Amino acid sequence: MLAWCDLSAYRPEVAKRFYSDLFGWSWSGGDYDFASAGEVLVAGVFQMPPKLKEMGMPSFWMSYIAVSDVAETVAVAKAQGGKVELEAADYALIRDPLGAGFTVHSGMGQTAPVSDAPGRRQGHGYFCSDLSAVTGFYEALFGWSFVPTKQGHAEIRTSKGALVASAQELPDDIRGKEQYWAVRFSVADLASATRTARMVGASRVLPTELPEGPALLVFDPDGAALFLVAP
Repeated sequence: MLAWCDLSAYRPEVAKRFYSDLFGWSWSGGDYDFASAGEVLVAGVFQMPPKLKEMGMPSFWMSYIAVSDVAETVAVAKAQGGKVELEAADYALIRDPLGAGFTVHSGMGQTAPVSDAPGRRQGHGYFCSDLSAVTGFYEALFGWSFVPTKQGHAEIRTSKGALVASAQELPDDIRGKEQYWAVRFSVADLASATRTARMVGASRVLPTELPEGPALLVFDPDGAALFLVAP
């Protein structure tokens, strides 16, 4: 399941101030800092790795998927047309056939459940140009199925029927040139969150609509994108 998220940031200290002001997060740790909402661990932030800088990656939020065997998952991903960007004993950064990136991890000791409480990770969404191009990949990799809900929308579910995430086809002029997994965070009220995000340094704040309902697409000071949703 999607079990964690973190921010790969060009300026971690700037990012930490922004998210503390936006969500009230506190921080603990060292090179990899953990964000907490109250007593609950929510996310991590760290300095953008040199390899990703060389690739020209902007600051970005990463979705993590818990697996039991990273090497086996990597082998299946490659066989199904995926690309492995980074690989270690307990994690790997993988891109699906459309280029959407995610990290698989076998030691998710710092996971926190999704929640509608303000400042918490509320869920994840998948945004692409063609859902049919990746359904076989995710089914082979994780046993997930894409259950259509309406034209261009689907629910990603496990083999037992549990909801993993929403999935949505979007045209390039709305989605941008990339295909991606995105993270949603809860706020108490979208109007107040709009004012706060602009006040504390968001580079862009865009009202939008997700399969789950109204949302804000927020870009932090270095351009990392996330969605804000209210219960």
